[in-house]
This record gives sequence, structure tokens and C-alpha cells, in this order.
Amino acid sequence: MTILDRRLLIVGGKGGTGKSSVAAALAELSAFRGGRTLLISADGSPGAAGMFGVTPEHEAVEAQRNLSVLQIESKASLREFVGLQLGPLGAIGKPVANAFSFVAEAAPGVSELLLVGKYAHEARSGDWDLVVVDAASSGHLLGELAAPQNVGEIAPVGRLARETGWVVALLADPEITGVVNVTLAEEVPVSETIDFVDRLHTETPARLAAVVVNRTRPQLYARARRAELAELLADRPTRLSKGASGLFDAVEIGLERADVASAIDARLRRELPDEMPVLHVPEFGDVADTRASVREAIADEMSL
Repeated sequence: MTILDRRLLIVGGKGGTGKSSVAAALAELSAFRGGRTLLISADGSPGAAGMFGVTPEHEAVEAQRNLSVLQIESKASLREFVGLQLGPLGAIGKPVANAFSFVAEAAPGVSELLLVGKYAHEARSGDWDLVVVDAASSGHLLGELAAPQNVGEIAPVGRLARETGWVVALLADPEITGVVNVTLAEEVPVSETIDFVDRLHTETPARLAAVVVNRTRPQLYARARRAELAELLADRPTRLSKGASGLFDAVEIGLERADVASAIDARLRRELPDEMPVLHVPEFGDVADTRASVREAIADEMSL
């Protein structure tokens, strides 16, 4: 199965890795394949959902053919939860929701549960073939994904147990739910990704679907030419003009960067589960339509 052959994709990563662009690209790929797709921004800003020229709200808004966008936050999710559980409350609805909000903020994990419950509710509603979530940064995302299981252990019976039970089951099924981690081809972000994946699998019921290495620099030198270029550098004349010397310096720096990037990529692959997809998206610089470029790069990596 491909990454898109699920019902729920949760895209996370450290701030600055480009996770919103990746989430938008995955959602658009799904829509282009004919899937009814919902893109949720859940990190407190319009994020990926705001990249399509419409203003995302708590109700799904159509952005283009087969693609709708939605922005959620915990208080709105709480009001929806109250309505689902208690039915129409009329004028007393807001005070009741405020009372629930006080309890949710005081009780560990409840606010996170409501957010994840919203993702899960949309995924099993039947309205969408795929729900893509532009989630919180890695640390917060781990807390959100662990919340249904943790709250369920605190309240193992009753209505809350039933509500958390199906959410945990949905998150734990790798054919339904997958987490996509977005990282950069640099030592610190890759180390953070390795730690995230380990904690994801030990602290939450969810499982990794793929890693996207974003903003990679193109391999300036093919492996077949490295020996030739290394020999060229070894025979570098001692007396050169400034321009010629700069040319040799550029070759040397390019080789060093290629070697570092290859070593980081090899480390990432060693630490990830076997057969885990690792998708590489190049750095596009000042390309006018970055979202389209990212989408096409991911499609190429997935052979779509």
C-alpha cells in the first residue's frame, strides 16, 4: 500500500521543516487521484489549510475539486464533543461547554484527546477517503497521540472508556492511520526524527507511515565521478588565479557536502524500521509555486 492508501495521515515535524507544505502536497495528491480529501490544520494557525486561497474555519470549506480544508482548535472541538454527547442544549449550551472546558484544562490529556478525537471522527465519518492533518510540532504531537490511551487507562469503564477505545483502535491500525514525520538532511533534525519515531512506537498506539526529508540539496556529483573529482583535487596546482582557485574550492565543498548528506541519510535509514518509505524533496528556492513543486517531487518519489 502507498502512504495515501489510508483513512488518516497525521503529518508532524519540528517547526521550520516545512511540514505544512508537505501536508498540503499529500492532500492535493490524494484529491488529484480522485479521493475525497479533508485537510485539517491543527497547530493553532491556518497552516496547510490556508495555502489554497480560502479561509479555513471549524466547518469544512471546499478549496478545490475533491479537497476541503478545516482549521480546528481544542475549544471548538470541545463544543462539538458536548453537542455529540449531550445533544442540543439550546441557550445553556455555551455555559455547559465552558464548564467542560474548565474540566478539560484541569484534567491531563483531555484537551489533546478532543483534538485527536476530532481527527478520528472525521476519518471514520465516511465523508472522506483520506483525512490529512497538519499537526502540532513533534513534541506536542506525541502528547496528543498518547492522550486517548492514557485517558482510557485512567477511566477504564463507562462512556469515556468507550470513546477513547475506538480512537485508540483507529490510531493503532496501520492500514487506517499513519504518521508522516518531516525532517531535514541535517544532523540535529535527523537525530530528533530518530528520537520521535522511537517515542512514537513506545508511547503511543500510532505507527510511522513515512519520513519526508525536505529541502535536500541535489547530489552535485554522482558517485561514479567522485573518484575522478577526488583525483582532480589531489592534482590541484599550487599556483592558481583567484577565479581558478575558487573553482577548485567549490568542487571540494560540493564533495564534502555530498558526503555529509549521504552519511546522514544512511544513518536515518539504519535507524528506521525496515522497508520504511523515506521520501526526498529538493530545495526549490524562489520557485513561484512551491506547493506544486513539493507535490510533484513527492509524487515522483512515490512513483505516482
